[in-house]
Formats: sequence, structure tokens, C-alpha cells
Amino acid sequence: IHQKTHWGVQALCDHFLRQYGCIGVFTVAKQLVDRCPICQKVNKKVMRERVAGGRTLATRPFQSLQIDFTELPQIQRWKYLLVLVDHFAHWVEAVPTSRATASIVSKVLLENIIPRYGLMERIDSGRGTLFTSKIIQQLSKTLGIEWEWHTPWHPQSSGRVERMNQTLKQTLTKLMIETRMSWIKCLPLALLRICTLPRRDMGVSPYEMMFGLPYMNTERDLITPEGGDQYVRKYVITIANTLAKLRRKGLLPQTTPLDFNIHNVKPGDWVLIKVWKD
Repeated sequence: IHQKTHWGVQALCDHFLRQYGCIGVFTVAKQLVDRCPICQKVNKKVMRERVAGGRTLATRPFQSLQIDFTELPQIQRWKYLLVLVDHFAHWVEAVPTSRATASIVSKVLLENIIPRYGLMERIDSGRGTLFTSKIIQQLSKTLGIEWEWHTPWHPQSSGRVERMNQTLKQTLTKLMIETRMSWIKCLPLALLRICTLPRRDMGVSPYEMMFGLPYMNTERDLITPEGGDQYVRKYVITIANTLAKLRRKGLLPQTTPLDFNIHNVKPGDWVLIKVWKD
């Protein structure tokens, strides 16, 4: 009946049940409609929002990073900015580069990031050729880093670093207007502004998540020699306790991976892809 009429599920059930009785007829009719290529291409389907999973939880700063290149107006030989965002503290590092290549990524990680923050466990990025090259694969294998690549059909996977790219460009533009200097010279101050800005989800800045205390902008925050060893000891203990609380608090905004399937599609199955046209 469906091959001749291309009726919907309810119409097929109503027509069939006038003459016959069948347990599970609705399920059978739905399977017929869902498997019909013509109906799938023509019928308007209600796109229900699926439950979104997350990444493996990060329990400390620079345990898991997201990385990407962004392009800026060329200043001398600098044209690109390699942006790295920590998933736990949302601390950001941005390194000016002359090219966007896999060798540059490896050099920045080995010379700028790992010596300062330690060896990370996971890095995720887009599927550009510079991130999927043999250099990156060999680097991650040698250092024991789990490198994950985002799917092109889910651009939200790169959302954190993409938003940071926009924030960096906006902050740099404001500083360039204020100081009339190039973005190269404004970059350190831009990173300072971003890392000391309180996060919307926690009300705590990435700086405080990293170091256990707000950004020091007054003389009262400094340790003075008059305090003695007892004051220093108390100060260190206070920071340690604050960091422990912030580590636990930093787990709350994160989303864990799903432990159940949200569809029946398996790798290797043929599927129809929705093409959006104006």
C-alpha cells in the first residue's frame, strides 16, 4: 500500500485496521515510512534536539586542551595565532606564528606549553590536514597524548576555541583602538584581560582557577616580610584549600559522555544527509 500511495504512518494504520486486526501495526507502518527513500527526501521531518554528550572530565588545569589556528592581519612575518584553551580552568594561551603548519603546532607544544604547564592527557582539534598529519600523530603517540578530532557534522565540538578566537579578536581590536599599537604588542594585555575575567558559569576567573587567588591588583594582597613564617604558612594553606575547593567546583559545569545510544545508526550504515538550501 505504501509503495503505491506513500501515505503517512497514521493513514496506513487507519486504512489497514478497517479490514484487518494486527498487533504492532503502528510499529510496522512507521518502519515502512522510515525506510522509504522518497518519503525521507520529501516529507518534512520534525527535528527534535538530541541529548548532547560531553568530553571526558578534566580534573585539573591543562589536563585537556582544545586547539585551533585563527588568522589576523599580517604584522611583519606574523599572520596567525595558535590558540589553546584549557577545558578545566578555561585558561587561554595564544602564540603568534608565521605559518599554520603541523611543525609549528609541535614546536609550540614542546617549547611553550608542556615545559610551563606539564604534559596534558588529551588534545582535541578540527580535522584540518595540519592536525591529522603524521607529525601530529607521531608527537601524540610519543608523548602518550590522546588526540581527538572533531566531526565536520558537529561544529559545536570546536565551540570553546572558536568562541575564544572571537573574544581574542574583539579584545585585541579594543586595545588597538585604545593604544594605537599593533595586535602583536597588544596580545599580552589581551590575554591578561581574558584570563582575569570571571566566568559566567562559575563567577571565578581562569586566573583564580589556576593559582587559587584573585588577580593581585592592590598592595594589600602582597605578602610582607613582617608577617613572618607563620603568616606565610597560613597563607600557603589557605591557597591550597582554595584550590581544592575550586577543583571540585570546576567539575560542575562539565558534561560527561553519554552512557547510552541516542540512535540505531552504526558505523558503515548508509544514511540520508539533510542538505540545506536557500
